Amino acid sequence: MTSPKAPITVSTPTKVKDDFSYRVNGIDIELPSLSYLKPGLVRRIRRLGDVDAMYTLLELTLTPEALAALDDMDPDAYHELLEAWRAHSGISLGES
Repeated sequence: MTSPKAPITVSTPTKVKDDFSYRVNGIDIELPSLSYLKPGLVRRIRRLGDVDAMYTLLELTLTPEALAALDDMDPDAYHELLEAWRAHSGISLGES
């Protein structure tokens, strides 16, 4: 006699809808959640590689002042910002 199988529960990850906020040298950086991008943004970056898509997303969503602040960041601090953005969005490095 076999024991009854427990039902399989599949949970859908919760999408983070809130924008990501970060301050760089006194400039507010506001980026959309990577797990809840508007269809128009997805359409614009859909055929790009990961790096091109990320920079295109930055250029489409940030003010010129915010982009200039990112351009002047220390590379280690910039990578920390990107990691914080991914973490805020609930996306790990292994996801695409």
